[in-house]
Amino acid sequence: MKEAGFIEAAATFAGGLAVFLFGLNYMRQALVNVNGERIRKFVAKTAGNKFKALITGIVITTFIQSSSGVTAIVVALVSSGIMTMYQGIMVMIGANIGTTTTAFLFAFQLEKYSLLIVFSGFLLNYFKNIKLNHIGDVLTGLGLLLLGINIMNSFYARLAESEIIHYILRFSRSRLAGFSIGTIISALLQSSSGTINIVQNLYAIGAVSLPTAVSLMLGANLGTTVASLIAAVSASREAKTSVNVNIAFNLIGGIVFIVLLTPFCSLLMCLKTNTALIPNDKIMIAYAHMIYNILATVVFYLFCDTIIEKIIGKRRTTWLFWKKIDNDVIIC
Repeated sequence: MKEAGFIEAAATFAGGLAVFLFGLNYMRQALVNVNGERIRKFVAKTAGNKFKALITGIVITTFIQSSSGVTAIVVALVSSGIMTMYQGIMVMIGANIGTTTTAFLFAFQLEKYSLLIVFSGFLLNYFKNIKLNHIGDVLTGLGLLLLGINIMNSFYARLAESEIIHYILRFSRSRLAGFSIGTIISALLQSSSGTINIVQNLYAIGAVSLPTAVSLMLGANLGTTVASLIAAVSASREAKTSVNVNIAFNLIGGIVFIVLLTPFCSLLMCLKTNTALIPNDKIMIAYAHMIYNILATVVFYLFCDTIIEKIIGKRRTTWLFWKKIDNDVIIC
C-alpha cells in the first residue's frame, strides 16, 4: 500500500471509528432513555446479596451494552447510600460479563444491514409516541454502529495487503506489549467494545496471532475502567473503593491470564477444532472475551470476601446482609 493510499485508508478508518463510537454512545443513551429510571430502581432493589448483585450487573449491562454506564449508575447509588460498597463491587464485576455480548454482535456480520436499520429507526421517530421514538433512537444508534464497522472493514481489507502488517506482526510478539496497547487504546476510546472489534478484525485478516489478540483483549478489559475513575472523581469514599476494587480485579485478572496465555489459547483452539461453537475467527475472540470474564468472575465470587479485604485492607468486622458493621456502626 503506497503512502498516499495508506493515508486515505487511515482517514477512512478514523471516520468509520468515529461513526462507530457515535453510534455506540447514541444507542447506549437511547437505551437508558427508554427506561432509565426503571434501570436505576431495578439495580437498587435487586442487588440484595452478592449473587443477586452479580446477576444484576450481568443483566443490566447486557441490556444497555455499557459497563461504563452501569459503573456510573453504581457510583451514584453507592454515593447516595442506596447501595452498599460491596453490592456495588459485585454489580461492577457482573458488568464485565454483560459487556461481552457486544463482541458476538460484531462477529455475526450484521453490518450489511446497517443502513436498513438506520432507516427503520428514522421512520419510528415520526410516530407521536415517545417510547417508539426512543426505540427508533436505539435502532438508529445500532445502525450507525454497524455502519462504522462496515466503513472500517474496507481499511482492514487494504491493511491485509500492505507492508505495515509485517511491522504489526513483528511488534505483536510480546504479550505485555499487546496487553499495554489494548489498555491504552481502550482507555483512549473509552470503549472496550470498540477495541475488541478492532482486535477481531486484525485477527481475522491474520495481522496478529491468537496470543496477541487475546493479550489486546485483556488490555481492553482494563482500559475501559478508566471511565469509572472519571465517574468516581467527586463520589464518596465507598464508591471510590468500589471502583478501585473493580480496577484491581481487571488488572490482576489480566496479568494472571497473560501468564496462562498459552494454555488459554490452546483451549480456544481446541474448541474451534472439536466443536461447532467457533465458525470463524471473529467469534473466537468473542468467546475468548466471554470465557475470560466468566472464569475470572467465578474465582472472584468464590473468594470475594478475602480478595476485597486484601485490596482495601482488613477490618475487624462481621458480615450481615452484605453490610459491614463494626460496633453497631455501619461503615459502608
